[in-house]
Amino acid sequence: MAEQIEFDAVVIGAGVVGLAIANELCNHFDNVIVLDKESDFGQHVSSRHSGVIHSGIYYEPKSLKAKLCVEGNKLIYDYAEKNNIDYLNCGKLVVGHNNNDLKKLQHLMKNAEKNNVQNLSLLSHEEALEIQPGLKCRNALWVPSTGIIDSHGLMISLEKQILEKEGIVYYNSEVVSFNRIDNGYAISLNNQGIKIRSPIVVNSAGLWCDRISSMVGIDKYKIHYCKGDYYQSNTYKNLKCLIYPLPEKIGLGIHTVLQLDGSVSFGPNAYYVDEIDYNIDERNLDSFYLSINKYLDIDKESLHVDYTGIRPKPFAAHEPPMDFIIKNESNSGFPDFINLIGIESPGLTSSLAIGKYVLSILE
Repeated sequence: MAEQIEFDAVVIGAGVVGLAIANELCNHFDNVIVLDKESDFGQHVSSRHSGVIHSGIYYEPKSLKAKLCVEGNKLIYDYAEKNNIDYLNCGKLVVGHNNNDLKKLQHLMKNAEKNNVQNLSLLSHEEALEIQPGLKCRNALWVPSTGIIDSHGLMISLEKQILEKEGIVYYNSEVVSFNRIDNGYAISLNNQGIKIRSPIVVNSAGLWCDRISSMVGIDKYKIHYCKGDYYQSNTYKNLKCLIYPLPEKIGLGIHTVLQLDGSVSFGPNAYYVDEIDYNIDERNLDSFYLSINKYLDIDKESLHVDYTGIRPKPFAAHEPPMDFIIKNESNSGFPDFINLIGIESPGLTSSLAIGKYVLSILE
């Protein structure tokens, strides 16, 4: 018979969001465990992204994405400062090239102001060039609260704090089944004669969150895999800020990706795929070249494939975008089973705010 171990709370998924939630729960519960099927934290969505601290300019006012991004922006800068995590509050320029783009930038600025994003400026070409020499645009929206962060360093720090608070982070532990029991949930793992019991389960399983939800008996969610490639170039080094095009139907468009060492990549694009596969080739080179040249001069020969990531979108290519789903499933008969569905961008920025939000919706 499997050994049964009791915990106050279980978090499934050791990405940045799962670790942030667990760290918050450790402040309020004595006995918290994080489970992850991989051998280390952040092996999927949390390590294959742009590393951007977003400001909250894009998201529908009053949405969870807007609320948690704006709150998380301040929290993550404060956390990085207090815990010696490398970051750069470089700001970003969202560029436009004609009158129609100017109207879109004005609309974006109004949306951002509704979300309480501070200190925005709509700039002329000349004003934008003062921030980033060489930029090609007619107008640009300046967003000073955007930045970049060492997300790996952030996860190291969160894991360390969980362990210091006597929480457990348990790797190589894939959840294979759930049973609803009187006082919560019994969880079976793939490779051990252990069954974990807890009254609180947080499903932060990223690309597998719909599968975990289905295991417990909640089948209403479906995750779609949206892939995004990144290309690297040595043409630019130490850009002054991030540069973004206007957002597209799926994603924010191919933008500059700044590393803390000053190197520059570009991406991601966005296209739906049927399986999780991190292989990348040069099939999208032409579209990257054309997209980048709208705002920076670059030679096609200088672009080389870098890496790729996959985002867990809760909507298909033909469906309208959706907000984060962060829900206590008590109305479905599963009290304190917290589902996090479709936590894509701005998940990194929102991570610490999501931790506080999850705590607030526990019964």
